[in-house]
Amino acid sequence: MNTNFNNNNKDDVIDVNFGKMKKNAKKSITIAIVVLLVAFIVLNSFYMLDNRESAVVLRFGQVHKVLQKDAGLHFKVPIADAVIKVPTGKIYEMEYGFRTAQMGTKSTNPEYIDAQDEAKVIVDGANNNASLVLLNLIIQYKINNPRDYLFKVDDVEGTLRLALEDVVRNSYQTFTLDDARTNKEIIDKEIMPELQHKLDTYEAGIVITTVKTQNVELLPAVEEAYRQKENANQYMKGKLEEAEKYNNTIIPQAQAEAQKLEEEAFGYKAEVIANAKAGVAQYEALYEEYKVNPLIVKEKYYIEAMKEFITNNNMILDITNDSDIYKFYNLENDNFIKQKISQNN
Repeated sequence: MNTNFNNNNKDDVIDVNFGKMKKNAKKSITIAIVVLLVAFIVLNSFYMLDNRESAVVLRFGQVHKVLQKDAGLHFKVPIADAVIKVPTGKIYEMEYGFRTAQMGTKSTNPEYIDAQDEAKVIVDGANNNASLVLLNLIIQYKINNPRDYLFKVDDVEGTLRLALEDVVRNSYQTFTLDDARTNKEIIDKEIMPELQHKLDTYEAGIVITTVKTQNVELLPAVEEAYRQKENANQYMKGKLEEAEKYNNTIIPQAQAEAQKLEEEAFGYKAEVIANAKAGVAQYEALYEEYKVNPLIVKEKYYIEAMKEFITNNNMILDITNDSDIYKFYNLENDNFIKQKISQNN
């Protein structure tokens, strides 16, 4: 009897302990579930944004709100809200007319692949002087409207590429080949607002920050024609410079020579007239003197004539007499000439 009683007591104790353990286990599981649920709710109720990010909050799949320039910790409704972070501070870059095959390093140069179908652009189409060029440029852009960027356009970069192709092909037709090769910055400034206008029309949600033409190349046949044209232009320019130089040197020299001859002619004319007037005045004065003293005037002019005649002789031989004796006279003595005049008279 005692043995059976003890066994029954043990079974009752075991049943009680098992019941307590089962109850405690259910309680622990419940607590764990509650803790996990609370942790899940807490972890999914907050999100962090940095200063280069924006957020689009979706509530049951619909746009609830957009947070821009609002860095920090933010609350969302768990399960109901989904947050899409958009890097609005990031600069995106798109290549047009080429693709980068391999980025450059300190020891290697970058490698590029041409996309010629995309790069071929017609220039100077408006003047019936169209030429084909190969255009390489880079577009840089930022996301400025996260809602439109995520939901208005399916393929933003594809849309950007199509819009850029349309703007480029229309713009370059208005520029000459020389402009396309030398005035890249001016063309870039014209392309940028046109491209932005198209993207705004498409509601792409991006803003263009940079349009930069990297290179404009000619097709081989066009390059040869352009080179020949440049050679012809250089030859023509050289000839024009030679003509201009000739015009600026020879003609002024001829004009100066003509002016000099003219001035000399005027001077000679003035001199001849002055000498003539002086001669007339001298003649008139001599004539008046001759009318008063004709012998004195005659003697004076005879002496002057003899002086001039024998300027290069220091001595003269007198053979005017009939005698055979010849006389020498010093011509520096005017008395000889006066004596001869007296004898002749």
